[in-house]
Amino acid sequence: MSTTPARARTAPAFGWAAALPLLCSVHCIAAPLLTVVAPAFAIAPAAEHAVQLASAVLAVVMAWSGLRAHGRAVVLAPMALGMGVWAVAETVGVSGGAEQAAHVAGGVMLAAGMLWNGHLRHEASCHHCGCPAHHD
Repeated sequence: MSTTPARARTAPAFGWAAALPLLCSVHCIAAPLLTVVAPAFAIAPAAEHAVQLASAVLAVVMAWSGLRAHGRAVVLAPMALGMGVWAVAETVGVSGGAEQAAHVAGGVMLAAGMLWNGHLRHEASCHHCGCPAHHD
């Protein structure tokens, strides 16, 4: 729980932080779509692996931060499942359409877990902000 008063957390200096969930959502929605169109742009497989690795690292950091805030380990399931689909696709050596399908499915599962984690984190840390995310 933050000891910073709500007024201080919403000061202009922290305004940039309000855009982070939106940017995360855009990335989570765009990443699986970009996986489908990447072959059309002849993007090197190493670049795709770098994006997947960065997404996995970001998911781990966000999960750790979210678990500290809300304590609900169930959000780890879709994240782990998504990363597991990626890992299986890489180790089994699928290619072509099956590889794309595995990357998209894994990305969607990872994104769903990250967005769910973000929602629970917001709900746990923002009890009186007046936003519709956690009001009946």
